[in-house]
Amino acid sequence: MAVHLRFRPAGQPRHGAVLERMFGRAHSEYVHNLPGNTKATKNVRMVTGKHLPVNFAEWTLEAMYFGLEYWATEYYDNERHPAMDCSPREAFRRGLKESGARPQRQILFNQDFLIATCPPADRGGVRLVNRQRGVKVNDQLYWHPEFRDPRLAGQSLPVRYDPWDASSVYVRFKDRWLHATCRNLVGLGQLTELERRALTEEYTRRSGTDTNDEQASQRLREFMQVFTPEGALAAALERQQENKSLYNTLQVGSINPVAPLKKFSLNKETLATALSVAEDRSSPSIPSCGSLPEATAPQPLPDFDTF
Repeated sequence: MAVHLRFRPAGQPRHGAVLERMFGRAHSEYVHNLPGNTKATKNVRMVTGKHLPVNFAEWTLEAMYFGLEYWATEYYDNERHPAMDCSPREAFRRGLKESGARPQRQILFNQDFLIATCPPADRGGVRLVNRQRGVKVNDQLYWHPEFRDPRLAGQSLPVRYDPWDASSVYVRFKDRWLHATCRNLVGLGQLTELERRALTEEYTRRSGTDTNDEQASQRLREFMQVFTPEGALAAALERQQENKSLYNTLQVGSINPVAPLKKFSLNKETLATALSVAEDRSSPSIPSCGSLPEATAPQPLPDFDTF
């Protein structure tokens, strides 16, 4: 899915001298020189149909991200900055030499950090733990084996959900996070919160029923397995696929890996093998020798009382 490279016209408010210069140079030196940019639409009445940016859009989100990352970390970071009279990389190294690295201020990019930065279940961010059903988030039940512990039952604990994995929530108990999963959403592949919300709204609109009970949740799962999006919903889900591809490549997507959705289909080799086996079964083989094999005597049937 190609993206449009939006041109920022002059005259808009800018914040921060360093960021202003960096983003300004990124627009003028990098984005403006890529195919599909919208610089020509600054004077839209001067653009003909053959030169519309949509006809030249070829950059995917992932390719655009890594291209801009290379420009910022390799090209811009080593170029002389007029405000500092040196390159940004040299200024950073000089700051480390003068002020120190300060490792005590470093925040580890680990699983606890990713869970702590996930949004809470609602404004309060707490849920009541049911010993048999688990916790309920967005009309779906999430379960963890430790919920059977009597110490958890009936308590209201902090709950956070993974926006990149709708089948997972994390419950805080005694300075650790419990990974609870939803049975109705496990096995559908990586389903983001936006995709879950969009598909739930589509199911509610078509069926006219809510997803509060267990049977409705099961029917929603079946709907997600067979539904084929169209129109604006298909475009929105396609954008989500681009986002998931980029974030998973950067390893900042779902906190725990999600098994892909299994789709059973026959490839060419498997189909050819199946056809050959079917032909062999439909046409019985004839022995090459002239005489036919002798018929064997039928075996006696066993007694049904002792069979």
